[in-house]
Amino acid sequence: MRPRSTSLSAIVKRVLSAAQARDSVANRSFVVVALVLLGLWLAVVLVLAGSHEFWRDEVRAWSLARAAESPLDLPGLLRTEGHPLLWYVLLWIGKSIVDTPLVLPIVSISVAFAAMAVLMFASPFPIWMKCLFMFGALPLYEYSVMARNYGISMLLLFIAAALYRHRRTSPLWLAVVLALLANTNVHSTLLVCLVAAMWTWDAAAEQRPWSVGSLLRSMGLPLIIAGAGVALSAAVAIPPRNSIVTPVYSLGVVDYLAKLVDVVVHPEGYFFEILPVLLPLAIAGWTLYLPAAGLAYRPNLLLAGLGAQIGLGLFFSVAYPGFYKHQGLLLLFLLFLYWIALDAGGPALARKWKRALCYVGYAALVILLISGNLLRMQALSIDMRLEVSAGKAFGAFLNGSEMYRDAILVPEPDYLIESLPYYAQNKIYLPREHRFGTVVFFTEAADGRLSLGELLSVARDLQSRNGRPALIVFGHPDVPWAGTEHAAGQIDYSYNKTLSWTTGDLVDAAKSLTLVAEFESAGDEQYRVYAIR
Repeated sequence: MRPRSTSLSAIVKRVLSAAQARDSVANRSFVVVALVLLGLWLAVVLVLAGSHEFWRDEVRAWSLARAAESPLDLPGLLRTEGHPLLWYVLLWIGKSIVDTPLVLPIVSISVAFAAMAVLMFASPFPIWMKCLFMFGALPLYEYSVMARNYGISMLLLFIAAALYRHRRTSPLWLAVVLALLANTNVHSTLLVCLVAAMWTWDAAAEQRPWSVGSLLRSMGLPLIIAGAGVALSAAVAIPPRNSIVTPVYSLGVVDYLAKLVDVVVHPEGYFFEILPVLLPLAIAGWTLYLPAAGLAYRPNLLLAGLGAQIGLGLFFSVAYPGFYKHQGLLLLFLLFLYWIALDAGGPALARKWKRALCYVGYAALVILLISGNLLRMQALSIDMRLEVSAGKAFGAFLNGSEMYRDAILVPEPDYLIESLPYYAQNKIYLPREHRFGTVVFFTEAADGRLSLGELLSVARDLQSRNGRPALIVFGHPDVPWAGTEHAAGQIDYSYNKTLSWTTGDLVDAAKSLTLVAEFESAGDEQYRVYAIR
């Protein structure tokens, strides 16, 4: 007989009461401690957010959400993004309520805070483990202050972990959460596939008597819902063939197999920002297998952990490189698996050697969390002390200038200016794409080659036709501008782009341009701003 469904409110009550009972503090003291810790976490995040300059990848999502008149416009706008819809939908809802750039940090921090609340009140981990994760670099900075879609993955993974123990009575709630999780980022789409397989395994093991028919009756609709989420993610996130961001279409079967072997044998090459410190690189890489191995007493959890590590590593190898915020999703997923294992009673009933292995795996997960925090705290410190983007300073300059407040900006490279729309509303002309816009499309349709002479011509034409200043915003620090002693040359840079110049271009630039301002930062978003004389 199929179990009756349970309301969401009943599930929430069960989760909270179970969490309180586990901590043996079904009383006010636990609630007080939890609220104090959450308040402290929020205070630290707000302080960090106050010192943060938004970078182009953060503002890019905000610009795309603002460009959509309705959510139905988003799939077309995201055709070259490589990301699913959910983050953009949340930002669109926010800007529809109040059209202010503050929507970006408010939504990001709110999502992360909700994740911390679920962790604190619903997870089976001891309080020290909760604090270790809460005050680590991922939730304290990467998934909160940095406004990206990865914080939603954290929240939905934690909700899925809390719901997993109720999968028999309320499978549809878990399925909906998985469908949403699949639409946060492509990495999480992979994780949803692993969770669905893990869930099906458990459902088959729980069937008494087991049959294909009974399994389909219990899992058919949940898998359809989760599968629909995966399909929607794929439809939106798979890049077009003319994309210049990923080499995924240029690789053959042999290439994929070779990279798969490399990911398995040399995981340190793909998870280098979460490796244990003080260990030789090769040894540190193999320690990544320990947390998954600790779940050997639950084979489906073990396989899900290994699948996540190998699958994410392969994605980093063939699609797009992974850094701490991406590699950290593996740590989140391992935390998710141990959450489910502890919710089910842990390894107490397993054989002695499997119990010992579980403790080793749990300890290895703790070490990975600590190591990642130590390595990433340097970036957090840089963000606190220095400007990681000059976009904020440049925006303040434009907003405070009577002459240039309405100037048209002509950037080169074009993508370096994508953070500016958060701080100023100047129109931006993208010379390689021959259009006004705030977001660059990384496809072969854009001009790969651009000359300094063409850039000058575009700026002059814009200034003449629009009757207002045109500013060339230059982000190449090594290109010579002044004087006639420099020879012709070119610079090749990211996304298959080239900027070239002749001696005549340099002479023309020296005669025609006036340096208006220079903005330096600790990151690569640095600008030299020139006006047409």
